[in-house]
Amino acid sequence: MDNNLPLRERKKYQTMLSILDEFLLSLESHHFDEIHIEDVCNRVSISKVTFFRYFTSKEEVLDYFVLQWCYQRSVEIDKGTYFGIDGIRQVFRTAAEIPHAKKILIAIIQYYSKLKAAPTKKELSEYERYIISQNSIEGIHIQILPLEALFHVYLSQIENLSESKILLFSRQLVSLFYGIPFQVHIQMLESKTLIEAYMDSVDSLLVAITHDIH
Repeated sequence: MDNNLPLRERKKYQTMLSILDEFLLSLESHHFDEIHIEDVCNRVSISKVTFFRYFTSKEEVLDYFVLQWCYQRSVEIDKGTYFGIDGIRQVFRTAAEIPHAKKILIAIIQYYSKLKAAPTKKELSEYERYIISQNSIEGIHIQILPLEALFHVYLSQIENLSESKILLFSRQLVSLFYGIPFQVHIQMLESKTLIEAYMDSVDSLLVAITHDIH
């Protein structure tokens, strides 16, 4: 597939990926508000005109990161790689394993908290999906599920869990997903790593879920 696409498409993705990588690298040592588009452009060796050709704002770069991550999780669901409770744990595990996950997740939380309306939905091209899937065309046309929908699918795979409980637990899992990094950030959970804090909280909720179906 790679060789059959126009050079422009390949260059576009590489530029977008370079911008994203630079933003994530900058988050290692700066708060999101301290990162300036002009500085990123200088380090990536592009103009601001080029930047705005692909992204309308630096916040949209975060949206792009989230979209890629959600696509990877959606592919796992489509392939049946994980099921039920294992799938729920996988969602949290992959988030915690992102390099500098806490800082990235805090930046996403801060961004989302300032939104007054839903962000413009960005799409991934077939080429982007192909590369993100490590040069695989399997699942290339699947629907990309948002976070709560990912949890909804995995909860639906647990036997005897009612739809009302699935909705309730989906929302609680989303709250944990964003709430735990914030607690770690402000040192309410200072003795734990992000993955430890995630899994302790998720396991506690999973006890409630399994108790609910008996």
